[in-house]
Amino acid sequence: MLVGRAAGVVVVLTPGGAVAGVDARGAPVGTRELDLLDPSTLVQRVHAVVLASGGLAAVDGVVRWLAERGHGFPVGSRPHEVVPIVPAAAALGLVAGGDGAAACDAAAEEAVDALAVVGETAVGLVVVGADLTQAQCRRVAVAAGDGFVRAGVLVPTTVFALAVGEPGRALNDTCTWAADALERAARGA
Repeated sequence: MLVGRAAGVVVVLTPGGAVAGVDARGAPVGTRELDLLDPSTLVQRVHAVVLASGGLAAVDGVVRWLAERGHGFPVGSRPHEVVPIVPAAAALGLVAGGDGAAACDAAAEEAVDALAVVGETAVGLVVVGADLTQAQCRRVAVAAGDGFVRAGVLVPTTVFALAVGEPGRALNDTCTWAADALERAARGA
């Protein structure tokens, strides 16, 4: 997993694909491709998740960056015939985010438990070291959202859970851990 940062944007890259889930509380404004994370869709893996401030313009650069490198959902027989799946959310009420491609260029291996961006809305991400289904990732995202509440963040929220690991921890324990991790990230945001 690679994490890249540029002014107003954080990108978590999973070029080979990772399972993800999402929970949106309140009006999910400033979001992109959340419906693709529903377990009933054809798409089962994402190639990046973007957390931005102010708006979603940076996502286009992330999609372009991944497509140029052949990472994405295959839509043809050739390696470059892909559509990168990049769900994203922006915390509104902050200065608009920066260049998504620049964040991708700056990406490096990084151990991240949770990330949070708080404005008039809040967005968060927990990275779970477990092998989960989309439905389980959604459950973890729902539980992680409680971390925002515990941290006193009482605005509409969008929380992603990204599974990048091996089977191990019980789902209930993972949910508790996710809420704790996002609470710490929100308090530091």
